Amino acid sequence: MDISFALENTEALPVIYNRAIKESLRDGYDCLVFIHDDVILEENPFPKLETLFDTYDLVGLAGASRIELKSPALWHLMGGGFDGGHLHGNVQHLQIINHPMGMVEHKKPATYFGPYPHRVVMIDGVFMALNLSSVKSFEFDEDNPSKFHFYDILLSLDVYFKKMKIGVGDILITHESPGLREFTEDWRVGEDYFLKTYGSI
Repeated sequence: MDISFALENTEALPVIYNRAIKESLRDGYDCLVFIHDDVILEENPFPKLETLFDTYDLVGLAGASRIELKSPALWHLMGGGFDGGHLHGNVQHLQIINHPMGMVEHKKPATYFGPYPHRVVMIDGVFMALNLSSVKSFEFDEDNPSKFHFYDILLSLDVYFKKMKIGVGDILITHESPGLREFTEDWRVGEDYFLKTYGSI
């Protein structure tokens, strides 16, 4: 197993990720996992990935089994939200509580999206595992003008429309970030590109 880090990078994620895919295929790897730099792996993911790859070509930890392409183009909102019945997965989020007298408490409350493992159409990019042994045509969209957003759901729909299988697995992680907090310009140009690419479906 090799581990590679992209620290303080200024390149867009699709460029970095595609480079990793090419290198992994060149070196004969069967599996490639993309993980955000603020993720804690609470277990070794590879034993479960071996089982999940019997069914899926692309594996995430949170996703939606049905989507309506619309703005705001966030996977969980396009999937109908928490009451829609189409979200799947489970992700812990780090919560730091500062108490009086200087005591600091670290909690890891879980965000339960819905039943998993489960087949989905779209996954969140916090954890993306590619089954390179079964599919050789994975590629992130480098025409996406957003450096850090929409790479995940653009890839998801590309995989889906190629008739490959996407699933949400049962691997436990803790994400130290609460997720998107504001619609930045980088996010907005990515949304515009995403909806122009797939919004007419």
